[in-house]
Amino acid sequence: MTLFVTGATGRVGSALIAAMPSDSRVRAGYGKSGQPLNRGVEWVPFSFEDQATFPRALAGIEVVFLMRPPQITKAAVFKPFLEAASRSGVGRLLLLSVSGAEHNPLLPHHRLEKLVKAGGLEWTILRPADFMQNLETVHAQSIRVRNEIAVPAGAGRSAFIDVADIGAIAARIVGEDSHSGHGYTLTGPAALSFYEVAQVLTTVLGRTITYRDPSFFSFLREQTHSGVPTAMALVMSALYTVQRAGLAGEVTNTVERLLGRPATGLLSYVERERGRWMV
Repeated sequence: MTLFVTGATGRVGSALIAAMPSDSRVRAGYGKSGQPLNRGVEWVPFSFEDQATFPRALAGIEVVFLMRPPQITKAAVFKPFLEAASRSGVGRLLLLSVSGAEHNPLLPHHRLEKLVKAGGLEWTILRPADFMQNLETVHAQSIRVRNEIAVPAGAGRSAFIDVADIGAIAARIVGEDSHSGHGYTLTGPAALSFYEVAQVLTTVLGRTITYRDPSFFSFLREQTHSGVPTAMALVMSALYTVQRAGLAGEVTNTVERLLGRPATGLLSYVERERGRWMV
């Protein structure tokens, strides 16, 4: 089995590559904003918006891990790549989506799922809950400098998942045909509100971390003023609105069922990565 990983310098792509067996044949794509990492795989320049990068990326590939770059919100952008994958002999796509995307037409992931399902290739869809790693990327500065998390999620709960668990599952199923046509909702072991997330951080870091619940538009304004592209800020706002509405709290046993071990809990994750929020 030969695998091409899009978004390979991102969190899930990196976790998938790290979880693949050492003798795997993996080709990894990187774009202008990412640099190839030395992990014993073949790195190639790649962009969904540059069809000239498709032939080298897809030559001899049997399975593609497809991740939507945050800046691309229109599903039609991916159609030429899916057509090129079909022509080159790719047999299956492993698509990274988000929890609930199959029911939420407001999310760009929903439209991409529909495009993949209609594309003629066999597919498997992973729909993870919110990443625990958002605490060390999106929210890191706020936690370190202001001792707060500020998102418009209200008291809604989310079953936060460790990206390492997503990568491990993707590596486990990528070469198994039995997962074709299945969509898997991936969650951590418990659904938590951001009030509870702040309490876990407070306990582990030894200083008080608070949760502030801005309005949808206040959050959108804060994000765009901090340099986040408007389209990405809108997607982030929509995802937190789903949580506020109580629609992100589903907990599944899929991680444990597919990996044979429990999903990583938030406390374990924060203890493991504690240094990321120290001042």
